[in-house]
Amino acid sequence: MHRTRSRLIRFLITHGRATCDEIAAALDLSVSSARRHLALLYEAGTIRVAAGTYSAQPEQIEKQLTDLAASFQSTGSELRNRETDDSHFSVSAFHSSECPGTSKRTN
Repeated sequence: MHRTRSRLIRFLITHGRATCDEIAAALDLSVSSARRHLALLYEAGTIRVAAGTYSAQPEQIEKQLTDLAASFQSTGSELRNRETDDSHFSVSAFHSSECPGTSKRTN
């Protein structure tokens, strides 16, 4: 996650509801930068907007973190399986001194 968006989420979790101006001042951001990052977080579903104030959605953040962790675990498992499968091949056309599709000549 982008560092600024991470800071925004942590601020909202810690301090609760806040306006864009309050968030920008607290995090030493320009209002336009804060607005841009808040819009991205809103689109991602990690924050909500009501009556001009922003608030974090911890349950949605937790779900996204769980989904991300699960995707890394499945990817790691697939890589380990691929390494195990590949280790069973002791000879391949790339490791052979013979070119694929040719046969050895006997004299």
